[in-house]
Amino acid sequence: MLFLFLLSTGVNYAQVIQQDVEADSLPHYPKDEDPAIPIDVEADLNASFPKPGSVLGTIIPGNYFDWKVDLYKRTGIKLGISYQAMFLGVPQSQTVTETSRNTGLGGFLLLEAQWHFINKGKDYEGGITATLDWRHNLGSNNGMPGDLFFDVGSGIGVDATFLPWDPYASILFWEQHLKKDRFWFRIGQTAPAAMMDFFRYKDARVSFTGIPNTFPTTVVPYGPPSLGFGFNWNLKQGSHLYLKGVVNDLNVDAGEFDWSGLFEYGEIYTALEIGKHWFRTSKDFDHAHLMFFYADKKSTAGVDIGDQFIPFPTSAGWGFKVHGSKQWNQLVGFANYTYNKAEGGGFGIFTGIQHSATAGLVYNDLFKISGEMGLAFNLSSPIKDWANSINNPQNPSEFLLTQVWTVARDTPQYSTEIYWRILLLKQLWVTPGIQLFMNPTYNTRTDFIIAPSFKARVYF
Repeated sequence: MLFLFLLSTGVNYAQVIQQDVEADSLPHYPKDEDPAIPIDVEADLNASFPKPGSVLGTIIPGNYFDWKVDLYKRTGIKLGISYQAMFLGVPQSQTVTETSRNTGLGGFLLLEAQWHFINKGKDYEGGITATLDWRHNLGSNNGMPGDLFFDVGSGIGVDATFLPWDPYASILFWEQHLKKDRFWFRIGQTAPAAMMDFFRYKDARVSFTGIPNTFPTTVVPYGPPSLGFGFNWNLKQGSHLYLKGVVNDLNVDAGEFDWSGLFEYGEIYTALEIGKHWFRTSKDFDHAHLMFFYADKKSTAGVDIGDQFIPFPTSAGWGFKVHGSKQWNQLVGFANYTYNKAEGGGFGIFTGIQHSATAGLVYNDLFKISGEMGLAFNLSSPIKDWANSINNPQNPSEFLLTQVWTVARDTPQYSTEIYWRILLLKQLWVTPGIQLFMNPTYNTRTDFIIAPSFKARVYF
């Protein structure tokens, strides 16, 4: 990485200017002033156009993208279609049991739309954002990569994006902006992870796969998309200093559109984040933020055995996360630390880590190919009570956990990940990568796990 960094300092600046000129000549939606989390719908829609710097040419006719831009200008409607797939596997000897599944192959179809039909491009702009999301395994003998969380036994999982569910509206909210776009809020079916905890490479469809860098449900008690409210406030015009927050229903299952849980149980996940961007150019900036969060216990997490409901041993708790990144030309360094007291979390069983520390490097546009190469290291330590519930169950709820994992280490787990995101065609990303785990929390058959993966995403 140091060699690549030194090499990058010799790149002719005119070539960078030329790529920017090419990018500006391609169809695109109006550019936003502030960067956004890449999995947020609006950010995803804005990125759904051909990009310069691909290895090969294009697969979608250019007049389709001209039509998209014209549709937005005439009606305020943005549209995007994508399909993403991933293979992930581990050797059979590295699973929790000899009969555990050791490969996952899945994909998901995503249809995204946004219609800002009130004061488009002006003060007090407002409109609706929606998605249709279908995630499924590919092949009758394969599970989804996200399901390997239970088979591999890594305390931080192996993936939290490719989880199975039938087609449904995962996102459906009203977004309202106020004067000069300094404050906006959302209400409806929202995804807290798409609004909070900013990270430029937080997109498991094309970048990092590992949960600590994408969807850190093992240490932040996020739930799936649910009924909620969120806001973003730019504290000072032009300063890029912001405050944002969310409040979401915790009692909803992944893949279900159900707004009844908030009124029946009143159990929530909430978070508040303050952060700032420091810009040199549109692609060259630093960032830092501090996020506080809290989650109630989740009453609906558990299983029915006979005529009795046995809950998972979830518990309420709070935590915080501090994150920062620094850029030097094409090289970006980042680091974060998270402390958590909640058990179970919004998914009912994912959140069992108390301390998580991550550091890494990302090199943008390696060999002048659009994309990046990323490297990250993580240390995660489980919540002692959570590990004790598995090792020494005392009640039916804790015995239920032993049906998922038979044992849990109470020592730190170490992991690393490396990947290369490549723009193969102007609308096709491919990402080979690998994760390595040492002292896996829920797996005592082995002290070392290797998990290679390959991802592809076409978006137009």
